[in-house]
Amino acid sequence: MASLTSALSIAMQALQAADGGLQVTNNNISNANTPGYTRQQVVLQETTPADNGDFVAGEGVTFVGYQSVRDELVMAQIQSQTSAQSGANASLASLQQIQPTFTTSTTDIGTEMSALFSSLSSLATDPTSSASRQAVLTAGQNLATAFNTASSTLTSQQATLNTQVSQDVTQINQLTQQIAALNPEIVEQNANNTVENGGALQDQQNQLIQQLSALTNVAITQTNNGVTISTGNGTALVVGPQSFALQTSAGSNGAEAVLDSNGNDITKTLTSGDLGGTIQTRDQAIGGLLTQLNTLANQFANAFNSVQASGYDQNGKPGQNFFTIPSAVSGSAAGIQMNITDPALLAASSDGTAGSDGNLANFAAVQKNALPSGQTPADAYSSIVYQVGSLTANANAESSGTTASLTQLNDQLNSVSGVSIDEESANLITYQNAYEAAARVISTIQALMTATMSMDTPG
Repeated sequence: MASLTSALSIAMQALQAADGGLQVTNNNISNANTPGYTRQQVVLQETTPADNGDFVAGEGVTFVGYQSVRDELVMAQIQSQTSAQSGANASLASLQQIQPTFTTSTTDIGTEMSALFSSLSSLATDPTSSASRQAVLTAGQNLATAFNTASSTLTSQQATLNTQVSQDVTQINQLTQQIAALNPEIVEQNANNTVENGGALQDQQNQLIQQLSALTNVAITQTNNGVTISTGNGTALVVGPQSFALQTSAGSNGAEAVLDSNGNDITKTLTSGDLGGTIQTRDQAIGGLLTQLNTLANQFANAFNSVQASGYDQNGKPGQNFFTIPSAVSGSAAGIQMNITDPALLAASSDGTAGSDGNLANFAAVQKNALPSGQTPADAYSSIVYQVGSLTANANAESSGTTASLTQLNDQLNSVSGVSIDEESANLITYQNAYEAAARVISTIQALMTATMSMDTPG
């Protein structure tokens, strides 16, 4: 009887193991298309054999549980590449918005600048022509408008990015709260079942960390209290069950700065993710373009004003400023305007006589002479155009590169953690056959035990 009881116990364990395998396989098939789901596998262990003295008898199988199949190294690489890709995409989207302003058109700065010098050349044929003089003023106004438009495009994009910074920080704080809340649950689950390694809870947390990586660059460390997350410079975001919220604060220039939970400015340390890409585009890329644009507008206007002051208008008076610009270089592109509206006030004369055109040559020289920046006006503007194109091309290349890298890494991860329907279908048949076999053993043993129990019963 003891041997039959032992055999029945072994068969029951086999039945339980097959049942566990069926459950895990069913769960995998059900979640084959669930985002973030990590394939699970059943964990079986041979039961410690019983030593009966003369021989060692096997005691069957033990269903230990199940565990998720993860590749932590590949997951870390995916998080890093996700952060880089989001940063590149944030930059690319912004730069593509401003690029059309600096491409050749009928109203861009370069075209309007050429039109201004062309109108001055036409005026030289008849310095007393009111129509030609008006054409110069119109060209000057068109150029000022082109500067205004370019500056408005850049500052408008900066304002949009400024809003994005606040939105990203809000999302980061929401995600870190959720990640921190899962830490104690995962720790407790792992303490109760050392095999399960987080299971569905870990999948949820990994998904949240992936979303967080898309927003900013983070460093992730596994500890006994759960995952610890910090920014690139070591600012804590999640430690055990506690999250540390970031803050935003508007600076003197209106730009939103990012502060840690202690109020320290960490803006410059955020280098990737949507937040990092947004900040770098706002402050460095667009900020640099605005500086160049303001410098060009200021120096060009001063050069024209200087020539205007050296000549005489049709009334025989020294020329007034051609352009009005702010006193500071900053804001020059946004503030440049025509100062004269009367064609007679254009100082074309070099000696004060009505038909003189001697000062027009000085206006024309502005086109060829270097500004204080060391470049001619056309070259200075070309440098801005080149800078816009280069920044856009670099962002596009980085976006394409990180996208290709992410595709490869995700394929690699899916080969380990993803669900293969073909593989699970084969497992389903395997566990089904094992279940049926164990059930057949149990029914056989039950029949034998029934026969044994009835052996002494009178006929």
